[in-house]
Amino acid sequence: MREISKPKRLLLTFCVLSSLFLLSQFYRVSNAVIAPNLIQDLGLNAELLGFLGGAFFYVFTLLQIPMGPMLDRIGPRMIMSVSCLVGALGAFLFSFGNSFQAVLIGRILIGAGMAPMLMGAFKTFTLRYPPEKFATLVGMISAVGTIGNIFAASPLAFFTSTIGWRKTFLLTGMITILLGFLVFWVLGGEESEKGKPSVSPSSEPEMGIFQSIRLIIGSLAFWQFGAVAFFRYGTFVSLQGLWLGPYLIYIKGFSPVEAGNLLILLAIGIILGSPIGGRLSDRHLQSRKGVALAGLSLYCLSLLPLAGFWKMEHPFLFGLVFFFIGFFHGFGMLIYAHAKDLFPISISGMVMTYINFFTMAGAAIFMPILGTVSYTHLRAHETP
Repeated sequence: MREISKPKRLLLTFCVLSSLFLLSQFYRVSNAVIAPNLIQDLGLNAELLGFLGGAFFYVFTLLQIPMGPMLDRIGPRMIMSVSCLVGALGAFLFSFGNSFQAVLIGRILIGAGMAPMLMGAFKTFTLRYPPEKFATLVGMISAVGTIGNIFAASPLAFFTSTIGWRKTFLLTGMITILLGFLVFWVLGGEESEKGKPSVSPSSEPEMGIFQSIRLIIGSLAFWQFGAVAFFRYGTFVSLQGLWLGPYLIYIKGFSPVEAGNLLILLAIGIILGSPIGGRLSDRHLQSRKGVALAGLSLYCLSLLPLAGFWKMEHPFLFGLVFFFIGFFHGFGMLIYAHAKDLFPISISGMVMTYINFFTMAGAAIFMPILGTVSYTHLRAHETP
């Protein structure tokens, strides 16, 4: 077989890694669309449905702790390939499950299989791509992954209504296996997996796991990154996946279709904002901290119109606010690039996955809290 040139291999590598993250995002939010089918076919109530949806997040979050050292020492190739098989097994079990226990185990395996996809991609970017392109690549893969959220909406509803949710997840499991073989193949071209980037060789001494952990948790910068990741994603995913829909429908009187169209602007904002933020950081302003700080500050400001200080009624205003919330939220991905630059490259996987632990923990904690607040607010609004 003719050898693929390095630029083409790098492009192909990015495409495969982006597809895996897109798949992870799809799995993450897919339960919302098929919830009525799960209730009808398996007899689930709201409590069991919520537990089933949260299972992905909890196992995904916990696995970030061992995932970092594994990516640094074993390498993204083996970790991501094996994880694809685990995720596919979960998808198959989920599609064939006839009880809550069966689909729960399937959902847990899906979460475990998808746990290394984004951080594995980041580690690969560190090892195989020029460092001055890292933030741009992070922004681009974030944009592609957001498309997975869109696929888990109307396209998933279409497939569910035509071939059924079981066959849909059976097909998704097959795609997961295919991507597992592709990532194993495409990452096999260079022997640069274990901590030393092929583009800029490093003479850093090897660090033990416990020494690496002490270095990371002893850094004030790490805890600052963690706090930003926790609140940034926790607030956003709670608004996108839980609070804004009922707010628009029950408080503002929009139809479900109108609300859905407005919420898509959050995703469109991320798709545009993430690569723009990365490009500004890499090529124009050449600053991780400055671009991330400016973007996150504007993200906070864009949330203010939702605080009720002034009335918004027109769909255009809501759409504009939602777009900018998504756009500036995308700049927050630069915290991974900033953190990677501050620590030895040999432990970059550990640093980024530990920050991602705070990201997913934010989702796990904020969603039930804002869910309770949202429910209380809706009940108060309905009470005459």
